[in-house]
Amino acid sequence: MQVNTIVILNDYNYINGGIAQVAITSANALAARGLRVIYFSAAEDPSRPPALSAAVENHSTGHADLLTHTSTLGAMRQGLWNKHAVVQLKAVLEKLDPSTTVIHLHSWTKALSSSIGRAIIHSGFTAIYTLHDYFIACPNGGFYNYQKSKICHLKPMSLACICTNCDVRNYGHKLWRVARQAIQSRIGELPSGIRYYFSVTKFSENILRPFLPPDSEIFLLNSPVTYSLPGRPRNHANSNKMLFAGRVSAEKGAAIACEAARIAGVPLIIVGEGPEKPSLQERYPEVLFKGWLSVQDVFTEMLEARALLFPSVCYETQGLTVLEALSVGLPVIVSDECAASEFVDMQNGFTFRSGDAGELAARIKAITEDSAKAEQMSKYAYDKYWHAPYLLDGYIQETLNIYNQILEKDRSRIWSQQ
Repeated sequence: MQVNTIVILNDYNYINGGIAQVAITSANALAARGLRVIYFSAAEDPSRPPALSAAVENHSTGHADLLTHTSTLGAMRQGLWNKHAVVQLKAVLEKLDPSTTVIHLHSWTKALSSSIGRAIIHSGFTAIYTLHDYFIACPNGGFYNYQKSKICHLKPMSLACICTNCDVRNYGHKLWRVARQAIQSRIGELPSGIRYYFSVTKFSENILRPFLPPDSEIFLLNSPVTYSLPGRPRNHANSNKMLFAGRVSAEKGAAIACEAARIAGVPLIIVGEGPEKPSLQERYPEVLFKGWLSVQDVFTEMLEARALLFPSVCYETQGLTVLEALSVGLPVIVSDECAASEFVDMQNGFTFRSGDAGELAARIKAITEDSAKAEQMSKYAYDKYWHAPYLLDGYIQETLNIYNQILEKDRSRIWSQQ
């Protein structure tokens, strides 16, 4: 049997970040290949431009996400167990054929809740989950202590973990996350009930593997660069501007980028929004903050920069911005303790000691004070990326190959047990 129907589950039916971008663009691409694609989500925003193509069957429960919910208590209940999502998902699945259908789960923590996990696991359908983040194991989703601004090495859900206030808000919210994690694992049966996984880097796979079922199968499939400029290298290789693109927050290292640029004496452009933006604007008036830009405008900034700074002090799972930069020949300078360092080989950019603004500044100087080296890095980065690009077509073909592989395995296992 070959797969002919894919049910894609994600919190949002509009693009608001990397996870939704991968879920929605892959849904559209699969439907364009003639497959039946059902996109099941909870949170929608009528003010956002439609992202799903007309060929995709869009099924939304119509809930708000947890952050925009009108009731704090309602958001807490929904985040723990969204019973309405279960009812509607079961209604969708009962009309489908398990022998030719694959369920692909991308995210559930922002609106759907782990209630859908139990519904999927007991439905008899083949299911695969992409490990876009660390919520499958860690209560706050990042193995990161937001109060101490450092990576957390405590065992998730251990007594030490539960007693530690690592939440970005407060300890009360941490305890809610602990409750959610307990419900997720014991009632939602995540991850114990899922056999198949996509990892987006070996880095993140190595962190998460100990928390997945012993018999689980993990397929390495890097998320694709869905907007790229093949045949168009950068046109400002002699620029000395640095670029930071992402959430302006402590864990993403925005302050480190600002301080390093000041030490190095070079201009810095920050594309993005986040809680640290007001304070950083006050402390670093020389930095140009541009807010969120369209994808096209972000690539324009990349074409005019000397290097991309990716100073994240949390693990990350991939760091798609780094791949986007490399696709246009923009060298990258990446923290050595995050997943994106996996794509840096010291010829297409540098790594630096995580959290060390001084060492980052030194790397910046190395690429701004040697134009010949910068040009060499730019050309190498561009050529290496396009030798084996992370493009949507290749991602979709490999995804389909894996869908058919796991569908055949599950059908064979069921037949052998009968």
